[in-house]
Amino acid sequence: MVPATPTTPPPVPASAPPVEGVPVAGEPEIRARLKAPSHATYVAEALGAAGQSISVELANAGKNPVNVERMGVSFTATREGVPFPCKKRVGASMGRREPETLHPGQSFVFERDLDCAMSLPGHYDIAVYVAFGDRQDRTDLVGKFGLDLDDRGVAPRPYLPRPGLYVAMVGDRATRPLSPEAWARGDYHVVLAVVNGSTHAVRVGPARLAFTTYRKGSTLPCSGQAESLLLPDELAPGTMHVVQKAVACAPSEEGQYEIVGRLTFGESPEEIEVGRVSLKVSRDPILFIPEPWPPVGDRPSSWVK
Repeated sequence: MVPATPTTPPPVPASAPPVEGVPVAGEPEIRARLKAPSHATYVAEALGAAGQSISVELANAGKNPVNVERMGVSFTATREGVPFPCKKRVGASMGRREPETLHPGQSFVFERDLDCAMSLPGHYDIAVYVAFGDRQDRTDLVGKFGLDLDDRGVAPRPYLPRPGLYVAMVGDRATRPLSPEAWARGDYHVVLAVVNGSTHAVRVGPARLAFTTYRKGSTLPCSGQAESLLLPDELAPGTMHVVQKAVACAPSEEGQYEIVGRLTFGESPEEIEVGRVSLKVSRDPILFIPEPWPPVGDRPSSWVK
């Protein structure tokens, strides 16, 4: 009897590697991965974070094409339990082309601005939601991350008599020489911001802002009368209110100046310093070449698991 010839078992077909990410609740064939920053620096001119973005990678792990056109992202941001406002829907940047369909096995990374008014430094807990294709009326959570917004001494200052209330004054750092009429008209002005960082409404009401302007090399500052400010009666948690104000003590000629703002609420005799603006008055055209914006911050660096 002839012994049977041993046969080699057929090779086991290799399985496709698993697609990374979490299933999108409303479209389970789509997997989502989030890439987000962990740190940013408070930017005085932006009254918060600036230049921050996140990335959402969508991958089709199913067997059918999926419509991903008009992919929009929305956020929620909370600091110490207080919600801060975010733009309702963030789409693609102008001029950026994105796919309308993801075929089986395809993926694409969608980049979106982190458009939240994080007007105080501190730690923020941020949740990210997406809506795309035929599901524009439904948003699905695709990830959460923490962002630490670091202060370098330019963030709003607490107004201690009213716990939870913060105030700040900011302004451009250069201007061309202006006539007295232009200064009075407000061609150069500062911005005053009041922020509620607490979990309850905070009383604000009318206030007065006074300026003292110092010129480098001079011992005689200019002190102007306090100007009235119309502010809301109160601010809801996480809300920021801004007003513009012309500088009453205007620099009279070219030079380096420092404008100091002092704020008084209501009839209170207590006056607090709300900010210092270093201002150069010059005809040098190089000073007025626009800087790149937004400032480069801590770009997304790691995928959120």
